[in-house]
This record gives sequence, C-alpha cells and structure tokens, in this order.
Amino acid sequence: MFTQVVVGWDGSPNSEAALKWAAERGDAAPLLIVHTLPGSDTSSEYLRATGDLPEARVELIDRADRLRAEHPSRTVDTLTVHGRPDRELAAYLDGGALVVVGSSQSGHETAWTLGARLAGRRGRGAVAVIPPDWEAADRRGVVVGVDGSARAKDAVRFAIEESVRLGEPLELVHAWVVPTSWNSAYIEYLSDVSLMEDMRRDVLDDALAHARAHGADPTGRLERGSAAEVLAAATESASVVIVASHTAGGMARFLLGSVSHDLLLRATGPVIVVSDVG
Repeated sequence: MFTQVVVGWDGSPNSEAALKWAAERGDAAPLLIVHTLPGSDTSSEYLRATGDLPEARVELIDRADRLRAEHPSRTVDTLTVHGRPDRELAAYLDGGALVVVGSSQSGHETAWTLGARLAGRRGRGAVAVIPPDWEAADRRGVVVGVDGSARAKDAVRFAIEESVRLGEPLELVHAWVVPTSWNSAYIEYLSDVSLMEDMRRDVLDDALAHARAHGADPTGRLERGSAAEVLAAATESASVVIVASHTAGGMARFLLGSVSHDLLLRATGPVIVVSDVG
C-alpha cells in the first residue's frame, strides 16, 4: 500500500515508541528513519569532524544497526538533515508514505503537536501518531470512525487492509450528538431525536455496506456523544484507531479537522489519520 514507512526520530522515548511500532507493524515497505536537527545545512559543517550533524548521524546509524539486528528481514535506511520536522516529513506524504511519529515530540504540551501538523497537510500518504506507552494495554481490533463523507469511505478501505494485515476484527463507529440549539421542552423533541438517530444509523449502515462490498465483515457501533471522545475511548483497547483527514486547501491544510485534531490530543493508543490514500 505504501511506498515506504518513514519514522520521525530524535532519540526521545516518544520517537522510540514510534520506531518500535513501525518496525513491528509487519509492513513489507522499506523503513526510513529521519532525524531532523534545528537550523539549516551549511557546507562548512559537513566538512567539520565534529558538530551536531556528524554526531547525530553516528547516533542514528547505531540505532538503525540495532533495529536491523532485531528485524533482519526489514530494509532500514537513515537520513539526518537540518530543518523543521513537519516540513521534512511532510515531503514524504506526497510520495504515498506512511509517516510515523510519537504523540508529542515538541518537548512541551501544545495543541499543534508534530503529528497534528503533519496530519493537517494534504498528501497521498497517512500519518500514524504513537503514544509512548502504547504497549501498556492488551490491544486488539481495528476501529475506524465514519461520518458519511467520501474521505471516511477512503478511511474504511484503508482500515480493511489494516484489519486483514493484523488478522483482527474491524469495527466501524459513528458518533453523534443532539444539536445544542434543540430545546428539550418542545413536545416534538423526542420524536426529533429519534428521527436524527435513524438518520445517523443510516450513515453507519451505508458505511457497513461499503465495507462489505470490499470484502470485509465488520461490526458497527452507533454512539451518542462527541466523536473525538468516543474514538479516544476506543484507543484504550484497539490495536489502532483510523480516521480521515478533512483538510481542504489553503489554510485548511494546516487546520486539521476538529475531530481528528482532538482525537490526537486525547488518544492513549495508536491513531492513523489517512488522506487521499489510493
């Protein structure tokens, strides 16, 4: 499915978790470990025997050698560059790569983590965001959030492949809330809520039919509540939760869809955000 799996690595526990997840994923695509250092490349630094770039290269090469010993059948390459991690890693999304990063590699709490910035950019690839303690839970199953959009159907097809690769069950989840503008004092309130629930069930049923048409045998779950909260709860036990990126163009490329963005901030397990994956 992917041309390669690219891991953003900086030696931190979070990036180590991302690297471990990527290496154990069982993907046949070659693995590229990218270490991005602050600043810009200069010719003089390349000629110096010391300096942060040569030292970082040695550190990364050593880590790659240990990874090859652990996974002898896996092709592993390395790259050490100067620049911004989001820009360097985003370039691989246009080539159809799976880019894997830790849940936060900024060293401080921020809404715009590296994973969120990458997932908010358009490209044919996908972004996996891995929490440092993702192995803590007994995980099983692939969960995909659906909302009736064409992008969500792309995510369903991606989730089908993940389910087959893992040999684990697939569950489609659609979450919904009653509009806050609705007044529960209205006589029609209960019938309106019932009608909306029927409409939401139709969305889920349509997604289930789409998955079955692609050879899957999924289960479906309709949940009343915030989509980000419902899916974040699923990350506590699922092997992976998959959602679509609802970016458009211009500034929207940077502003990741609110559900996906909030999910990345709340998730306690692996999350993959897919965009235009063919």
